[in-house]
Amino acid sequence: MTIMPPNMPLSSTGIAEDVQDAVADVFPLFESVQNLARLGVSVHFEVAPSRIVATIKVAADAVKVLPALLEEVDDTRPGRLPNGQLVVTGSMCQGTVTLRVLIPQEWVTPEELAVLTGTADADPSDLL
Repeated sequence: MTIMPPNMPLSSTGIAEDVQDAVADVFPLFESVQNLARLGVSVHFEVAPSRIVATIKVAADAVKVLPALLEEVDDTRPGRLPNGQLVVTGSMCQGTVTLRVLIPQEWVTPEELAVLTGTADADPSDLL
């Protein structure tokens, strides 16, 4: 899926139809989102004409989901946000959706994060 900026002027009818389509697509996801919230995982979406950024925040008590989540993220790159929070950036959906996974600071060290994302030379079994 490639997201392209619109080249035509928008009409109020077109916008209303797009909003209706978006609402119809979102409601079936409600149960899945509620299950994530119960596990301590939150997702924030930022939508722009040519990209979508999903910021996934994993609470410290939900760290058990982190290894499986990171397996699904392509092109993972561990790093830090300006506020010092550990973060993994990557993509899904043929590179058109960028993901930021915020890691609980008290759960994982930068070295362990590099092992989880496959960017370190260490053996993943060292984490167990």
